[in-house]
Amino acid sequence: MGMLLIRELNINGCGDFADVLVQTNQPVTPEQMKKLHHELTRLNNEQECPDTDDVVQEAVRNILGSTARCIDYNLLEYGGRMTL
Repeated sequence: MGMLLIRELNINGCGDFADVLVQTNQPVTPEQMKKLHHELTRLNNEQECPDTDDVVQEAVRNILGSTARCIDYNLLEYGGRMTL
């Protein structure tokens, strides 16, 4: 089993990004990564107002097949001082 973090850069023109986590049954090959990058770019350019999650889900299905799936995750940051 493998995990792939896909990050769309500069989603709002101000440098922000969006992440989607993908679970795969096997490691993603370099060739699949190239194809996936191309497919993400193609789908993002074809849609008028592309949603990151939708674009990633479609690209993953098209390139990696139905066994790979986007999964929910939460981010927990730590370090430094926490104030309550």
